[in-house]
Amino acid sequence: MEDALIVKLAREYGTPLYAYDGDVIVDRCRKFKEAFKGFPVAVRCCYAAKANTNLAILRLIEKEGYGADVVSTGELDACLKAGFDREDIVYTSNGKSEDDMKAAVAAGVNVTADNVSDVELFKKVGGKTIAFRVNPDVNANTHPKISTALRESKFGLHIQNDIAFKAVKKAREIGLEVSGIHCHIGSNIKETSAFEEAAHKMIAFALKLKDELGIRLSFIDFGGGLGVRYKDEAVVTPEAFAKAYRNIVADGIGRLGYKPECWFEPGRYLVAESGFLLAEVLSVKETPDRKFINVDAGFNALIRPAMYDAYHHIRVAGKKEEDDVYDIAGYLCESGDIVGRERRLPKVSAGDIIIVENAGAYGFSMSSNYNSMPQPAEVLVRKGRADLIRERESIQELYIRQRIPKDLL
Repeated sequence: MEDALIVKLAREYGTPLYAYDGDVIVDRCRKFKEAFKGFPVAVRCCYAAKANTNLAILRLIEKEGYGADVVSTGELDACLKAGFDREDIVYTSNGKSEDDMKAAVAAGVNVTADNVSDVELFKKVGGKTIAFRVNPDVNANTHPKISTALRESKFGLHIQNDIAFKAVKKAREIGLEVSGIHCHIGSNIKETSAFEEAAHKMIAFALKLKDELGIRLSFIDFGGGLGVRYKDEAVVTPEAFAKAYRNIVADGIGRLGYKPECWFEPGRYLVAESGFLLAEVLSVKETPDRKFINVDAGFNALIRPAMYDAYHHIRVAGKKEEDDVYDIAGYLCESGDIVGRERRLPKVSAGDIIIVENAGAYGFSMSSNYNSMPQPAEVLVRKGRADLIRERESIQELYIRQRIPKDLL
C-alpha cells in the first residue's frame, strides 16, 4: 500500500486506524490453496478466524472458497453472518460452556472435543457426531505463548498414556459417531520439521483408531501455524508447507486403506501482511538516554509488542532518509506501552503518520479499551478503493452497558 494512499486514509478516517489491503488477502488465499494441487487426498482449507474477525475480511476469505476454524460462539456467529457453510466450520476450543456447546450443535458445525467433559456435554445437548483435538507433544520452536502442542500445554487430548484413545473410545461407547481428529501445534512456525513430526503422529493415531476401534475418519485436521516475515527471518512458503505433508499423507493413506480429507487452518499467513496500523505522531521527546516518538496508539490497539516482545517494521509515511534512533511510545499509562524500540527513522515531527506493518493478524482482534480508550476504525482497500468496514468507537459507547445503582445517584 503506497504512502500517499495511507496518508489519505489517515486524514479521511482519523487515527489510530487499521487499514487492510484486500488484494493481498486474496493473493495469499489463492497461493495457499494452489500449493496443495495434486495432493494425494482432498484438501479443505479453513481460515483460523481468531487472527482477524472483521465481517468484511471473513466474507472476502469465504468468497475464496475457505471454511473457518472458530474458537468461540462469537467467532461462530461472525462466520455464519459472513456466509461460511456450516459444514465447513470447525469449532475448536479448550473450554466450552453448555451454552457454547448448544450453539455449536444447533448451528450444525463440526465440533472438536478437547477433553472428556466435552464428550459428555456434547452428548447431553443432543450432539451426534464429534471430532477430537489431539495433543501430539510436538515442540514447534516458536514463542512459548503460542506453542500449543507441548506435553505441558492446556490444549488437546494427549496421545501419551492413551488419553486421547480412551476419550474416543468413550464417545463410541455412549453412542457418538467420530468424524475426525485435529491438532494445532502452534503459530508463526518458521520450519517444517515440527509439522512433519505432528503429521506422522496424527497418521499413527488414525491407524490405531482404525485397527482397535474400527473407526474410519472423515477428516484429519493438521491445523495451521504457517509463519510470516516480521523482520528479516526465513519463513516457510505454502509450497514447502504442503510438501512437508504430501509424502507423509500419501504413505499414511496407503497404510490406512482409505482416504480421509486433510484439513489445514491458515490464519496469520492469510491476513498479517495485509494490515497496517496507522498512528499520528503527537510529539517528540528527548530524555538523557533516548528520544521518544509519542503516537496516538498503544497496546490497546496492538498488544503484540508488549505481550510477545513482537517486532513490527515501522516507517514514517512520505519520509525515507534515516536520521536518528527513536523509541515509538504508545499513549497508555504503562511503561511497557512501547510499539517499537530503537528504530532508526527519518526526522519525525508532530502530525507525521507512523505506519506499523504486518498488523493484519492478532491486531484488532486482540485490542481492548484499556485506559478507557475507544477502539480504532478499520478500512479495507481493494484495487485502490477504500471501504470503511468498522466505525471508530466513540467515548460514549464505552459506557453503553454500564449502570450506576440508584442508591449511588
